[in-house]
Amino acid sequence: MPYQVSQESKLKNKIIIEVDDNLWKNYKSYLLTIVNKHTANCRLSYSKRFAYILVEGDARDILTLSNDKRIHVMKSLATLSKYLGCYDVWKQIIERYQLKWSNENSLECFNDIRNNKTNYTNMISWLKKTCSILPKEYGNVLLYCSLTGLRPDEACKSIQLINNDIDNYLNRESMTLEHFKYPDIFIRRTKKAYISIVTEKILELARNSGYLSYNAMRMRVRQNNKQMRMSYCRKIFATHLRMNGVESEIIDILQGRAPKSIFARHYFKPDINNDRIRVVLSSLMKVIL
Repeated sequence: MPYQVSQESKLKNKIIIEVDDNLWKNYKSYLLTIVNKHTANCRLSYSKRFAYILVEGDARDILTLSNDKRIHVMKSLATLSKYLGCYDVWKQIIERYQLKWSNENSLECFNDIRNNKTNYTNMISWLKKTCSILPKEYGNVLLYCSLTGLRPDEACKSIQLINNDIDNYLNRESMTLEHFKYPDIFIRRTKKAYISIVTEKILELARNSGYLSYNAMRMRVRQNNKQMRMSYCRKIFATHLRMNGVESEIIDILQGRAPKSIFARHYFKPDINNDRIRVVLSSLMKVIL
């Protein structure tokens, strides 16, 4: 049975959620303190559209959504409920409707791995073709993203730091970019980046890249009649390193993922061999160039 609230309470909450423009403005400001601008706009949009679920306690509409969209809606409602001070209500709704945060099952994972459209060879092919039709400063951003494993927005901001603050950003002794020195940019609530191992050639790519945002990159790729698949760059990085013997746990560290297993959290204490990884990155550069 849907979560019951009084008509008076319903009316009061609907006025807050549906009518108060100031609340949405303040809520967006709050979102911008915890997520990037693109994610904030998505969360705001889904929050406005599905806020009635927090009022009525009826989440049946979420159950009919695709897995990916359901996750986006759930994240948005979780954030909104925390902002409104009714997170306990949201937790009751999750429990009542047995809503799951995971968007994968074993069959979906298997099908994704064997999907020929997104295998390593086809992703490399997309990268080469896209770089060949873009101006050099745009193509170099894609190459840089593929050689660092950073997320698209992170890669664009990293390039700006290399060009504006490299003395503080680059540890020349270990040849690592120290993203952790810029927590406002790279240490976000759900997405993080700590370090990237680089070579002089990778730094040169960054110096010859444009000061571009992810949105500018996306628009330029679309103008050239290509689909934007910048997420491939991060997958290329991880796949190439793993196929060349780099441990999954180290790849997770380089891509800003916190270890989840007991082994990785408490017992896996490797010496990260920067020289070994740079050899693998150099081989990747040969592949994509």
